[in-house]
Amino acid sequence: MTFDFPSFLTRALSRSALLIAAVGLLLACSGGDQQPAEEKAGSTATASETDTTVVEMTMKDYAYEPADVTVPAGEPVTLKIKNTGTVEHYFVVGDTIASDGEGVRENLFRDVSLEKRKQTEGEHEEDDQGNGHEEEEHHENEFELPPGGQGSITFTLPESKAGTYTIACFETTGGNKHHELGMRGTLTVSDSN
Repeated sequence: MTFDFPSFLTRALSRSALLIAAVGLLLACSGGDQQPAEEKAGSTATASETDTTVVEMTMKDYAYEPADVTVPAGEPVTLKIKNTGTVEHYFVVGDTIASDGEGVRENLFRDVSLEKRKQTEGEHEEDDQGNGHEEEEHHENEFELPPGGQGSITFTLPESKAGTYTIACFETTGGNKHHELGMRGTLTVSDSN
């Protein structure tokens, strides 16, 4: 048997071309399902929100999940929050919990433009002008949701707000504030430097 190199080379190149085409087709078909590395760390962005960092958080009895989140300064951020617990919960963020345990000392969102949107079970979404379900929020850093409620807070924090802040729930159940029962976490604002 004689070895026919030109024929062997033609077959090898044809097989290589088919393999490359198949790999290219697989990559093209699966390209839309991949998520950026940042999304795997607790934040998810949709195609229409590519300029906004989106962080999803769940409030449950008695914890935030995830408890610790990081958002960039100087860029739009949307926190999507859902209450899967059996009681009302708050998302309140500030530098530290006040000594009386009734709130935070310094409000993270002071002098920051916010857009709040909420939807509770069986109700339509409301906007930050209160069109929809009426909540008893007293400060811009409070975000209150009843069981089954969900919503979002959209904001852009300036570089001057870079640092780590406390997240806590100040609702009371059985005589205890939820943050005393473990419902607390951190929100870190990272600067772009």
